Amino acid sequence: MITKIDSEKCIGCGICARTCPLDTIRVNENGKAFIAYPEDCMTCYLCEMNCPNGAIYVHPFKELLPRSLPNCY
Repeated sequence: MITKIDSEKCIGCGICARTCPLDTIRVNENGKAFIAYPEDCMTCYLCEMNCPNGAIYVHPFKELLPRSLPNCY
């Protein structure tokens, strides 16, 4: 889950907001990224990997998904 965006490091480029597949991150009127919907984060790390200043921290914990049922074909 995304846990922090360091506003000191954030340059407001918006790359994180554009790469997030679930619209978890937004850029405010001051040009800084913020976590709009933390509960929607799917821990894909795209924002963290693409941030040019290393301003984003995604916690390595990922919720376990329910085990899938075996194919019953």
